[in-house]
Amino acid sequence: MNRLRHGVALVQEGSLYALLLFLPFSKAALEVAFGGLLITWLVMRLDPKTRAQTLWRKPQLQPLLWAAAVFLSICALSTLVSTDLTLSLRGLTRKWLEYVVLFAIVTDVASQPGVAQRSLQVLVASACVVVFEGVTQERYGNGFFRDYRLDFFRRMTGPYENPIDLATYLMVIIPPLIVYMFLRHGAARWRVGALALAVILCFARASSLGAWMGLGIGLMVMGWEKTALRRYAVRTLVMAIVLGGAFLVGSGRVRSALSLSDIGKQDRLAMWQSAFRMIGDRPVLGQGVNTFMANYLEYWVGGERSPRYAHNCYLQMGAETGLVGLWVFLSFLWSVVGLWWSAVRQRLDGSTGVLLLGLMAGLVAFLIQAAVDTNFYSLRQAFLFWTFAGIATGLAAGHGPQPSPSSALRASERPLRSLGEAGYGRLGQSA
Repeated sequence: MNRLRHGVALVQEGSLYALLLFLPFSKAALEVAFGGLLITWLVMRLDPKTRAQTLWRKPQLQPLLWAAAVFLSICALSTLVSTDLTLSLRGLTRKWLEYVVLFAIVTDVASQPGVAQRSLQVLVASACVVVFEGVTQERYGNGFFRDYRLDFFRRMTGPYENPIDLATYLMVIIPPLIVYMFLRHGAARWRVGALALAVILCFARASSLGAWMGLGIGLMVMGWEKTALRRYAVRTLVMAIVLGGAFLVGSGRVRSALSLSDIGKQDRLAMWQSAFRMIGDRPVLGQGVNTFMANYLEYWVGGERSPRYAHNCYLQMGAETGLVGLWVFLSFLWSVVGLWWSAVRQRLDGSTGVLLLGLMAGLVAFLIQAAVDTNFYSLRQAFLFWTFAGIATGLAAGHGPQPSPSSALRASERPLRSLGEAGYGRLGQSA
């Protein structure tokens, strides 16, 4: 029986790593990995021996649990007044319920010793493949794995259908990569540094102003505390700005990027006006979860006349679930970011606190960019946020003793295939 429980735990942990590895490449792989996480989590909750082994019993996570439950309840209530019941039920069960459950499960998994650190190693492997895809697209005109052509947008898209999605992914992983480089030593630090530089180059080539804004604020968060990380954050921000500016100048897009009359910006203004009109019509419970696109043409005020997302996740949230749903959702985000920041302040002198700071910086960048794009309403981007948010929350509120620096250093050198107990590397010194 103990062997069976151990096997279930290994499958659950492996499902998390598979999700992180394939996240940029396959929506189907995400659903399969989520299925593995869900089934193993339910098995552990049904087993009397492991039923109580969940982080969600901790008092410090109760506000998050209640906020998530209330938000899902508001989404359910919005279906009762929805303009399209079928769409709303699908959005409730196939999107928001799935995302909240994913967040809850990953929080539990990431609270186990060494899981967050091994997740970062998997992220490094995935980033290498994403960079390879972007470089082959740049060199040959189309990607190696997904065969997306460079000349369609004239900006790098990598394994994604459009450059903004690529920029969002890279924006979120850049701060954790910088932290990972900071925590390594010798040749390992130089290898991770080379990867981080390649990721920043790809990020600049994607040329997304919203992602640049998000990354800038995320790196400011990472450099807020007076640690050696501040220099890394500043250098990364300067490098991204210089490289991004060079690509804009080289492609002749400077004027359009800075102009308020650019068609992309004008379309966003029109979509935001439509969202405000929807909120004004139904301010309490909204039009119904997952119905923004279905109602868009009725509230159309200009721009492209076709069903669109709001390109502002918070306005779309208000339009679909009303001001009540938006307030509860923002309250949840405020609570979870507050939990991360509190844990960072308590553990900043150790590798766990520094890693958490890098994760939080990437997630804050995501939340900033969500104000000008569709982050929470794209499957891979939503999985990106809720998975990383679960890892950060598991680190922030994790039970059990943290591994000592000396034993963690030895454990971190084990091959990635080992899914047993593992710690993390000694906190690196500043370069």
